[in-house]
Amino acid sequence: MKFILSLVIIFILIILQSSLYPYLAIYGAFPNLILIMVVILSTLRDYKKNLIWVMFGGLFLDIFSFNNFLGISIVGLFLISYLIHFLSQTTFRKTGIPPVILFGISATLIYKFFLILVFLIAKFSFELSFSQVLSQIIYNTILLIPLFYLIKKFQHA
Repeated sequence: MKFILSLVIIFILIILQSSLYPYLAIYGAFPNLILIMVVILSTLRDYKKNLIWVMFGGLFLDIFSFNNFLGISIVGLFLISYLIHFLSQTTFRKTGIPPVILFGISATLIYKFFLILVFLIAKFSFELSFSQVLSQIIYNTILLIPLFYLIKKFQHA
């Protein structure tokens, strides 16, 4: 049942992201809901439990994004999920610093960097500006903070 529910939620987020959010774009950037959910779940749970989100979220991101190679988002999200889980279990657990904002910013940068690297290796052209990356970081962080605490509240309830 959790598997089906996760797939339905992933599909709803992808539909929202691909249909509604392009109309809310600022400097060509809009929030990446799947990336936000992977960051939240990787902070709260073991990365192995997030494989459904990583696999299907990445797959749907690649299918609904016409300029991505199939499988690129899966690899990028898996790397981010593992890195965030590792840091939240080691470095940030020892210091007690709430890492949500830092994880949101770094996940957006890592994901963008990973896509750029793949496009450069494949010798495809792409457009990217500082204002677009900054806008997406701000968008993702603004959505990440309340969603993180909402999901954390319901997870412990």
